[in-house]
Parts: sequence; structure tokens; C-alpha cells
Amino acid sequence: MSEPAASASEPTYPVVDFAPLDPRVHDDYWNVLTEVREKCPVGWSTSQWSMTESGQWIINTHRDVMAAATDWQTFSSADGVSSVQLPLDILRLIPVETDPPTHREIRKALNPFFTPYALEEKVGEINEVVAGLLEGCLAQEGPVDFVSSFTAKLPPVVFLGPGFLDSTEEQGRQLLELVDIMLTKPELTMEAAPKLLAWCGELLESRRAAGRKEDLAGVIAHMGFGEGGLHMDEKQRIETINLAVMAGMETTMGGLGATAWLLGTRPELRARLRDADERTIDRAIEEFLRFATPVSQLSRTATKDVEMGGCPIQKGDRVMLNWAAANLDPAQFPDPLTIDIDRPNVASHVAFGSGIHRCLGAHLARREIKAMVRAICALSRFEVVPDAEIKWRASMARGPVAVPVLLAR
Repeated sequence: MSEPAASASEPTYPVVDFAPLDPRVHDDYWNVLTEVREKCPVGWSTSQWSMTESGQWIINTHRDVMAAATDWQTFSSADGVSSVQLPLDILRLIPVETDPPTHREIRKALNPFFTPYALEEKVGEINEVVAGLLEGCLAQEGPVDFVSSFTAKLPPVVFLGPGFLDSTEEQGRQLLELVDIMLTKPELTMEAAPKLLAWCGELLESRRAAGRKEDLAGVIAHMGFGEGGLHMDEKQRIETINLAVMAGMETTMGGLGATAWLLGTRPELRARLRDADERTIDRAIEEFLRFATPVSQLSRTATKDVEMGGCPIQKGDRVMLNWAAANLDPAQFPDPLTIDIDRPNVASHVAFGSGIHRCLGAHLARREIKAMVRAICALSRFEVVPDAEIKWRASMARGPVAVPVLLAR
């Protein structure tokens, strides 16, 4: 997609080159996000957004990101949402890459597994998993990589367990290898996607063969056969379970890793949260998600000509919603580069998106992060190794590559 012809010679709007998977963006993340928002509240980015297309609008302010995210009729998800778009004929992320009425009916079927009430039954199980993983970390000598030993394990163990996918840990390891390729190296989608989709297809077939409908996989296996007017083919069912895998594991891992890094580098936060009440811990988690947003950007496609921030967005144009930049917008969050767990409006962050496409698994992610925060803050020692250089994954689901910590009961 080339720059709009009407103003190609002398643009009247800001032009930047913001590439979400550029390692340089992630190496200096907070400064880059601040700079791109200040230079370009709304504007044109020349960067590539698919295997064949480059050039898209980019929205960086909290106000305008919210306006676009909550107007699905104008900013559609049906033509893809990935900041670097995967080929839709190979893989569509369902339901997030659909609009109503299809989106509404699929979410209606999946919502019962992710409500706060339903997840209360999971709290004990999550706490047990956290305790077991932490024991494994404490048993290791010397610095422990908390990512490989804890944050990369918690979401798969929970999501592959009863109630969701009810599969084995080894299957989870295989899946995560494939998901990681697709999130960090979209050019290898052709290689990884068939393997991932084949696994998902076999899982659905096994549920139908056994007549199982009690878990998430079973519901997806039996959905779209005309109930409530919802019609899906098998490829769409496979793509639905595939997104559950990608979102239920990889993105939560990023949020957990970032939170562990924050707690390991700020002893005052651990001290404050050690004996904190539920409300304070909940607010702290929202602030951590605001500051270190795991899914930093997603995109939309304009369904009609519209102006935003003085930019002439035309029907068919690609539009990137920069969640992470919006979460650092001082117009919404004063002193945004400071961690402030007493921030009064922290709940207005867009780390889980906004509007009808808001993350389905947000409550599950929060519960996993909360269990980890409580466990870490109960320790007498949890600190990132002094002078450790923390590298961040240049990925659509961002998180630290490793977090070496020293810990003690």
C-alpha cells in the first residue's frame, strides 16, 4: 500500500518508519514509543506490514486508539489484525479477525470459560502450579532464569490442563516452538502453520470422536454446525483453537516475564505488595500491564473514508493501533514512565485492547500474574542479577528473553 497519492509529494501529516518487529524498537522500547507518539500522534508509517505490502496509518495517542478500537464498523478486523500480517488464506485468527455477527456468536460460545466467576474455580489450581514451579526455582543453585524456569511454563501448564485443552506438557512444548516461530518470524509461517493447524485439527477430531463437550476444546469441536445460526467449516474451527493456543500461552508469558522483571528490579514494589490487600495487588497488575504491554500493536482496515488526527484515511487503508504507545500517553497517564500503583485511572489502559475485540482471556492472564506476584513478594529475596542485560523478544507478543534472578525463601 503506497502513501496516499493526494499528498504524496508534500504530506500534511507526520510520516515515520515504525517497524514493530525491528529489534532496535525493542532494545530501546519506551524511548522509541515516546518518540513515535510525540512525532506522530496520528500519521503514516512507511514500514512493511505483510509479506507483500508496506505503508499504513499509525495511531499512537490513547484518545484516538480508543476511538478506533471501539468503532468496529469503521475500523474492521475482518481483513486481519496482526501488526505484521500473516497470510489470511493460510491462517486467520478467529474470532479476533472477524466482525459481527460471526464474531459475536463465537465469543458467546467461548465466553463461559473466561468469566471471572468461571475462573474462580481455577485459582486453587493456578496457585498449586505456581508453588510447584517456584519450588523448582528455589532448588536450583546460583542465578535462575525465571523465564525458562517459571514464566514460560505457567501458562502452558494451566491452559493445557483440564477445562481448557486437557493435553500433555510435551504437546505444549511442541506447540510453543511453533507459536514462537509464527510470532517472531512471520516469513516462516508457511513452514510452521501447517504443523500447528494439524495438531489443532487432531485435538478437535478426538473431542468429537469421544463426544466430549465439557472443556474449551470440546466446545470448539462441536460449534458452528448451525446452532444459533452459526455456521463454520472445519478450517475455521481449527483456526479458533489455534488462536486460543497462541493467546492463552504466548502472550500471557510475555506479561508474566515483564512483571517478574519489574519486581526483580524494584524492591520497593515487592515491599509494598508483600502484605497488600487484594485491591492494591489488582491495581499493581494493571499498572504493570500498562507499562509493559505484552501485545504492543494490532491493526485494522478502514471500511470507509474517515479523518483522524488530521489524516485522510481512505477506505481500504491499513491502520495500526499502537496499544503500547497509547499506554504511555501522558495526556491519559501523567508521568507515564513511572510505575505508580496508585494511579487513579490505570484501568483505562489498553493492554488487552478495547471494544468488542478486547482480549477474551484477560481475566485468566490476570489470575496467573496475580498468583505469581503473591508468590514472588512472599520471598525474602527476589532480585535480578546486578548488571544483567535484559533482552526483549522482537515479537508480536513481547516479553523478556531471559530474567536471571537470585531468590531465597
